Amino acid sequence: MTLHQKHYYRFILIFIATVFYFLANVQRVAIPGAIFDLLQSDFSACASKITLLGAIFCYVYAITQLVVGLMVDKIGGFRVIAIGSIMFAIGAIIFPHSNTVLGLYLSRAFVGFGAATFYLSVIREVKKYAKDRNFSLAVSYILFIGYSGGIIANAPFVMCVNEIGWRNSLYLVGYFTLFLALVYLAVLFFFKPVHIETDTHLSLAPFREVLSNKKNINVFLFGSINYGLYYVLQTVIGKKFLQDFCNIGVNKAALILSCMAVISAFAGTITAIISKCMHNRRSVIFKTVSVLSFVSVLSISVLLAFDIQTKLIAFIFCIPSFIGSISPLLITTLHLFNRYEVSATAVSIQNFGFFMMVGILGMISGMLMNVFKPENVNGIMIYSNKSYLLVFALFLILSIFEMYYAFKIKDYN
Repeated sequence: MTLHQKHYYRFILIFIATVFYFLANVQRVAIPGAIFDLLQSDFSACASKITLLGAIFCYVYAITQLVVGLMVDKIGGFRVIAIGSIMFAIGAIIFPHSNTVLGLYLSRAFVGFGAATFYLSVIREVKKYAKDRNFSLAVSYILFIGYSGGIIANAPFVMCVNEIGWRNSLYLVGYFTLFLALVYLAVLFFFKPVHIETDTHLSLAPFREVLSNKKNINVFLFGSINYGLYYVLQTVIGKKFLQDFCNIGVNKAALILSCMAVISAFAGTITAIISKCMHNRRSVIFKTVSVLSFVSVLSISVLLAFDIQTKLIAFIFCIPSFIGSISPLLITTLHLFNRYEVSATAVSIQNFGFFMMVGILGMISGMLMNVFKPENVNGIMIYSNKSYLLVFALFLILSIFEMYYAFKIKDYN
């Protein structure tokens, strides 16, 4: 195989892997967020059981991240994606076929495992060929495509659900995923990735090295809280909150969540460009982001406390949408703070923190929403401002910790 052909196949594999990452975001955002009420009605489930769908995805995703970091070093990103694509496709097909909540939970576990293999693997493959000064931008482009899945998973997906139902909509997603997985495996067969690294052994040493670095801990905690606060709104309770408290219709609420995803998709690239214009300074951006996070959560908490049901909240949602997409800067920071040999492990730990935080917040949010009995309106459970105030009070406390750790991060170029 010529070098030109090798580059051609590599580009196709990276492109398909990026599409998988896009589909992973569709799955993550659409379920349960976009169809929260439909799932609650069809399965006669309380809020905590529905939010657990998002939590299971995040828990499995987070734990798998720790293994993926080691596997990428051992057998390469392309092979890891091959394993994940099959698991992801199986989970995507199981969900619309399920008639019990347990079946839904099993599907989310498969999807979470498969989705966990895409991001870190494709980033590691891109890192091999992108120059350091362009790496943040390269990552931001991949994130842009991936986050676009959040756009499709709201208003367009809800429109599709209104036309053909949530099961048929997810059948389409599932079988397209299976087709894409088969194409990926075929291309990988012709590409024939490099040999397995026999000198790389699966051990806990990289984790010990990364976690013993105090600079990493500040980044992990800041990044996890920042990501968790935004994505629990985007993927779990945001649409439901807009419907219940702000009296915004289903389609408009989904459109607002899609707008949030648009902002998020562009934000990663914008913050990477801003950092580059500031001579690759990142700490000042982290500090600014943490303050804006606190202000946005505080604003919503005040409106809830005084029961001010204003659609202004839809605009306030734009703040965490923008500041929740700083992954390119976090990844670059972790690569600078750690040796190349353990950088994949460092990023995997950060991703673990991201999704554990979303999973925990999603699960706790469902529990807090049930503290006050919801009102049943035509089979739809409507939660009061008191329920949501408990949720955002928790978010407010976390945003204070986010600021604390953000201000401890320094630039080391």
